[in-house]
Amino acid sequence: MTVVTTLDQIKDNIAELERGRASRLSSKVAEYRALIKRGTCFVPYVAGNGLAFAPSRFVGYRKNKLATHADNPDRDGRITNAAINKIIGSKPQANALLEGKYSAFCVMAGVQPSITGAFGVVRKYWITEEIVGILESDVEKEITQDPEISETEKQQLVKARIGQGQFRDRLLSYWRKCCLTGCDHQSILRASHIKPWRDCTNSERLDVFNGLLLVPNMDTLFDKGLISFSSNGEILVSHQLSENNQSALGLSEEMQIVLAPEHEKYIAWHRDNIFASMRHNPTVNRTLRDKAAPRQLPSR
Repeated sequence: MTVVTTLDQIKDNIAELERGRASRLSSKVAEYRALIKRGTCFVPYVAGNGLAFAPSRFVGYRKNKLATHADNPDRDGRITNAAINKIIGSKPQANALLEGKYSAFCVMAGVQPSITGAFGVVRKYWITEEIVGILESDVEKEITQDPEISETEKQQLVKARIGQGQFRDRLLSYWRKCCLTGCDHQSILRASHIKPWRDCTNSERLDVFNGLLLVPNMDTLFDKGLISFSSNGEILVSHQLSENNQSALGLSEEMQIVLAPEHEKYIAWHRDNIFASMRHNPTVNRTLRDKAAPRQLPSR
C-alpha cells in the first residue's frame, strides 16, 4: 500500500473510520475499536458529537479499508507518521489536554483505553489550527471559571493567549526589539510564547522567559516549528524549508538570539515538541548536540 500525500486522502480514510464506528456489522465495529485502542499517534478531528481520533497507521495509507487493513503486512506507524508530518506540516506531540479527550472518546466509543499506546509508548497527537482553537478555548473557559484566580489575573492570562497585556509589556521591556532581526518598530512586533499558551501552567503563561519578541514572519516560522534555537541561541532551520524559501524569508545560518539560563527549559521544550526536524537525521541530531553548550551572556 502507498502512503497518503494529500489532506483529502487523510479525510477519505477518516470517513472510512466513521463508517466503521457507525456500522451495524460487529466485525467492522470490532476492528474500529481495536485500532482506536492500539493506536499511538492520532489525528484529532471534529466529529458530530465532539473530538474524535484517527490512528496514523490507518489514515496514513491511501484508500485504506477497515476490512483489509489488518491484512497489510507492511503497515508501519513510522512510515505513516512521516507522510502525515509532511502533509500537516508538523509532528505529533504528547498533550495532556488531548490525552484526556482521547480517554473520554474511548469510553464513548465502547473502548477501554490503555494506559499508553502500543509498545508502552506515550500517545501523541497532531495539533492542527482547528485543534489549537478548541484547546485554547477550553483552557480559557477553565481559567475564567476558576474561583481561585482573581479577576485581574484572569484578564492577564487571557490576554497573554494573544500576546497582549502584561505578557507583551514584559517582553517589550526585556527585549526592546525583535530578538532575532533587531527590528525595533514595536507596533509590528509579536509577543510569542516559546512553550505554547495552551500547554503552559498559569505562571508559565506570564513568564517573560517563556517569550520571544519577533517580527511577524519569524514569529510564524517559530510558531509552525520551522525554526528553533539551540541552547546557546543559534538558529536551527527545519529541513522542510528549501534554500530558496530560506533566502526569501530572510533566514541566515548566522542568526542567533541571546538567551538567559531561564529560557533553556522553554527552548528545549520547543525543540522537542514543536521544531519540525528530522528526528532520525544524524546531521540534525549532531547539530543539536554540538550547539548545546551554554555560553556566557553579554551584559544587557
